[in-house]
Amino acid sequence: MDSLKPHHKHNTINQYNLLDYDATRTDGKYDIPMLESVDHVPRTLQGFNYVLNKPNYSAGVHFFLDDYQFERIWKRPDFYIEKLAGFDCVLTPDFSLYTDMPIAMQLWNVYRSRLIGQIMQNWGYTVIPTVSWSTQESYDFCFDGLPQNSTVAISTIGIKQRKERLDLWKDGVDVMLKKLAPKRILVYGGMVDYDYKGIEVIYFGNDTTERMDKWVAEEQALE
Repeated sequence: MDSLKPHHKHNTINQYNLLDYDATRTDGKYDIPMLESVDHVPRTLQGFNYVLNKPNYSAGVHFFLDDYQFERIWKRPDFYIEKLAGFDCVLTPDFSLYTDMPIAMQLWNVYRSRLIGQIMQNWGYTVIPTVSWSTQESYDFCFDGLPQNSTVAISTIGIKQRKERLDLWKDGVDVMLKKLAPKRILVYGGMVDYDYKGIEVIYFGNDTTERMDKWVAEEQALE
C-alpha cells in the first residue's frame, strides 16, 4: 500500500491545483490567493459558456452563470485558461456563496475563485476580480485576496425578488466599499437603487434576461 502513496499524492496535487498555489502571495488567516489591481473596462461581456462555440474576442468573459457551466475551469484550468487568451479581459469565476451553504464550502469557493484568477494573471491576462458574499459570517474571508483601488465586478442577479436578499446584497456592498475602496464597479444584471458613494459604476445587462425579453417581443410581434 505504501508504494501507492506517491501516486495518490501526485493525483491529489493535480486535483486541487496545488502546483499553482503560491504561499508567498496569499492574504488573510485562510491563505487566500491575492489578485493584483486592474484598471480596465470591457466594452461588453460574454458568458464563459459561449467561449468555445461562439467566442466574441472583443468582449470580457464573465462567470455569472450556474456553477455547473464553469466547474470545468477548476478541473482543467490550463486547458480552459488557454482558450481565454484572445479575449479583451476575464472576470474571476463566480463560484456560488449561498446563505444556506456551510461556511467551509463558501470559503472553498472563494479560494477557488482567487486561485483561478491568480493563475490567469500569471498568464498575463487582464483579470477583473469578481466580488461575492452571503451573510455577515462570510465577511471574515470573502474580501480576502482582493485588491484595493481596482476595477471590480459584482452581480445583481436574483436579488430583487425578495427584500432579505436585497438587504444582504446592500450590506455586502457597504462592506466592500469600506474594505476595498474600488476605483470602479462593473455591475452585471441590472440597476439597483443604491448609493455607491460617488464611485464610477458601469452596468452590463443579463444575457439570459435580454434574450428572454427579445423572444417575448418577437412573439408579440407575430400575434
